[in-house]
Amino acid sequence: MKALNIFSILFIIFFSSCEDVIDVDIAEGKKTLVVEGWLTNKNEPHVVKLYYTGNFGGSVNFTAVSNAVITLSDNAGNTEQLQEVTPGKYQINNLKSVEGRIYTLAIQSLAGNYEAKAEVKRLSMPLDSLKFKFEKKSTIYEKEGFYPHSFGQELPGSGDYIQVRLYKNGSYLNKTGDFNLFDDQFVDGNYIGDAEMSVNDPFIKGDKVRAEVWSLTEDAYRFWLDILIQLQNGQIFATPLSNTRTNIKKTSLNAVDVVGYFGTSLVQSTEEEVK
Repeated sequence: MKALNIFSILFIIFFSSCEDVIDVDIAEGKKTLVVEGWLTNKNEPHVVKLYYTGNFGGSVNFTAVSNAVITLSDNAGNTEQLQEVTPGKYQINNLKSVEGRIYTLAIQSLAGNYEAKAEVKRLSMPLDSLKFKFEKKSTIYEKEGFYPHSFGQELPGSGDYIQVRLYKNGSYLNKTGDFNLFDDQFVDGNYIGDAEMSVNDPFIKGDKVRAEVWSLTEDAYRFWLDILIQLQNGQIFATPLSNTRTNIKKTSLNAVDVVGYFGTSLVQSTEEEVK
């Protein structure tokens, strides 16, 4: 299992406030704008980040994009202009994700003008409990410890996608082995019981574990799935960044190439102590 910190790799650093910077080898390329952002119903600040990837040498370098005008609006008539709180970091103060609404992020910057649209999908499988099973080291389990299992009712109606994010003692688990994505293709409308989730390192007694379920659009699901597959294959930089999946569109001539993602989710969480 490769213990890459997925949220410190280029434009994949959307959500973690405790990023570990790693050095990676990457071919030199032209300057590209990166847009990061996600809006949820959580009662916490949400931000959109803008930065350039620049020309790469032996390690990743970022240059913040300041003084942009960023507007977030929904199809219910609500609009908000984001405030730049630190260089390249723009805060959303009022709007939160509401199921069924479509949000438009409009960016005006020296790099060019851009737009992204994202719909808030329903939360199709809220967890009602989280349990842990102790497993000894074996051919199936590389490490001895407690592994998490989720329980919850999947709502009827196909085409739902979720991501489950795990936290241990308040710290987000963001290594490759902690990546949990699900769709309802084979479980639509069923009660999901005893579904083991992936963790890079199993838990020990006394750990407090929080599981957050994030609703996803199909496009957002495939964005994360693409990243997971590339990470597992060691190919995250095997293709040009301009070929990476993104929902950010250019809306002005001569705009700098852009990568990244702006998404929206509903989030539900449950927390248990390992006993």
